[in-house]
Amino acid sequence: MPTQHVYLPHHLALAIALALGCAEVSMAQSVADQARSVETTAQMQARLKAFATSKDKKIDKVITAQEAALSKGDDNDLVILKSGGQLIGITDGGGGINVLQLDNAKGGESPETRNFQDLHVKPGEWSNSRVFSGNSLIDSKAKLINTGAIGGAVHVLGEFTNQGTVAGPVFVGKNAKFSGNGTVDALDVAGLMEVGPEVGAPSITNDLKFSKSAMLVYGIDAEKGSATIKVGGTATLGNATLKITSLPGESVGQSKHVVIKATKIDGEFGKVINELALVTATTDYTTGAEVGLTLTLKDVAPTKVTDSENGQAALGSILKQVEPKQSGPVATEPRTSQPTSNPNEPPKVATAPKPNAAINALLGTNMATAADAIDQLGGYDTADLGNSTLSSVAPISSGMLSAMGRNTPSGEYDNGQVWIQAIGNSGSLAKQLGSFALKHSTKGLMLGTDWAISSDWRLGIIGSKTQTRLDSYQFDGALDSWLAGAYALRQDGPLALRLGAVYGNHDGSTNRHVAFNGFRDRLKGRYDATTQQVFGQVGYNWVLGHFDIEPYAQVGYQRYQRDGYTEKGGDAALQYNGQSQHHYSSDLGLRLVRPFLFDRGTRLTPRLDIGWKHRYGDVRGSSDQRLADGGSSYTIEGVELDRDSLLLQAGLDLAVSPRHTLGLSYSGETGQDNRNGALMGQWRMMF
Repeated sequence: MPTQHVYLPHHLALAIALALGCAEVSMAQSVADQARSVETTAQMQARLKAFATSKDKKIDKVITAQEAALSKGDDNDLVILKSGGQLIGITDGGGGINVLQLDNAKGGESPETRNFQDLHVKPGEWSNSRVFSGNSLIDSKAKLINTGAIGGAVHVLGEFTNQGTVAGPVFVGKNAKFSGNGTVDALDVAGLMEVGPEVGAPSITNDLKFSKSAMLVYGIDAEKGSATIKVGGTATLGNATLKITSLPGESVGQSKHVVIKATKIDGEFGKVINELALVTATTDYTTGAEVGLTLTLKDVAPTKVTDSENGQAALGSILKQVEPKQSGPVATEPRTSQPTSNPNEPPKVATAPKPNAAINALLGTNMATAADAIDQLGGYDTADLGNSTLSSVAPISSGMLSAMGRNTPSGEYDNGQVWIQAIGNSGSLAKQLGSFALKHSTKGLMLGTDWAISSDWRLGIIGSKTQTRLDSYQFDGALDSWLAGAYALRQDGPLALRLGAVYGNHDGSTNRHVAFNGFRDRLKGRYDATTQQVFGQVGYNWVLGHFDIEPYAQVGYQRYQRDGYTEKGGDAALQYNGQSQHHYSSDLGLRLVRPFLFDRGTRLTPRLDIGWKHRYGDVRGSSDQRLADGGSSYTIEGVELDRDSLLLQAGLDLAVSPRHTLGLSYSGETGQDNRNGALMGQWRMMF
């Protein structure tokens, strides 16, 4: 029989007083006492293994959906939930020692249980949204997401995400991972612990302990501020590693963040790994009850962050704009030049301006993502709007030259002509960049007419309407163009002089998508632009057998001018200054024509044109711009057009009657880096 102790009344009163008076000491010691009373992870592994191989148990393998709730007797039971198995209702283990084993690589949902002492999670991703009153073991290839309540200790060899409550301690092994914003009684980490904007930070009722092998990966929430680990007892840091990764939406203006807040901080982190490209992270232990993290801007050269000259220019502008800010309202002296309307009203306090979210997100990037973030913020494609616009209207001059060709039937219908051309044009700048190249595609119509003013001269006018689509990585745009021009042809025997001028007015729009490090912006812009083209061509034609051969030389001038505009849509919006660029060109080529005559005046005329183009002057566009909400301007250089390129034009004209001709032609320009091609259909009526 047990020994019965009899306490005198004054002894009992003293015991009660000591218990009440030392409640705080007892609570502080409870975690240590609990740690001594809770088995280790190795002990639980060995115990479950011994139980699984013992003969004193009954095994139930559930491989199908049970039609009724499973209820066991007083025996020791091992219930295994296998692939295809499903437990419906409350699974009652009854008396004895009972273990629930989740053994399905596909994972699933933990069932509702009663009278089970242990939960063994084997390979697969499982979730628990119910109450489990016993202890849990999560194997190395398993993951458990808890949104319910676990009543005992949790031993983690795989991955454990706790968004609910754990009444017992949690032990995280060296190769294991813990995360979640739920509540646990105590936490012992030898592996990886993740705190950040996606998973939040845990609340720990008693003690937190890090082993030297542990690593705390820390992030910051852009909306809610610091994700702080709250510890009711002592936080033992144990020379563990603190790793600062990318911080979505981070701002150096917020300055200090609280990583851990506890009753007491014991020790320090042994190593701090900072992956941030532009921000320095410094730990602070001065309060004795908090682990702080101070973020300051790095003194880093843009060349160390990105190899792109455009990126270095954009980053340099951004770094000039970023200044350390106070973390909170900044009081200012009230103005005394004008009395307040209410003398009893307290002076107004000016708050710090809202940080630019785009810059904050950039400051939170690591070295692996900073360069891409800078490229997106830089808005490089705008510098190429000029060259893409000039390339899109190149078929206009080609169409005018085609209409000036002296391939009309001789006879009474040779005084003038009216013609229509359908244009389909596409190309890309810096084709070697793949999806990052700026591509353009154009469709439209061109109408023209010309007439003879003498035996040697013909004059003509044209009008055209085209629509162009621009497309690149996270950038697209549209261009509505109206063009008007005039041309003249002088034919003096075999010598031909062809002149032309085109003026274009363009209404453009851009859409830019910026997405990095948790920041997203969709930016829209509208702008007006104009283009001018002037060209002159001299050709000499002679007949060789059945072929018409014409070597030619051509000079040209192209100019593009865009007004300034400002994007709308978010903190990454840019303000662009006006842009202007122009260049000269010369073409040397050979034109070959072979007419075939058929009955009833029908004539089929294949044409082939091969040439070489050379450009002079500045063939690279540029853009002066800055962030719309302030900052210094910087210059972006666009893609350089090829100095030398190959010209190829092939066409087929069919004179269906003395007055009407149908034609189809392709003209292309290909260089080392850029390409442009146009397909045109033409109808001409002579009079």
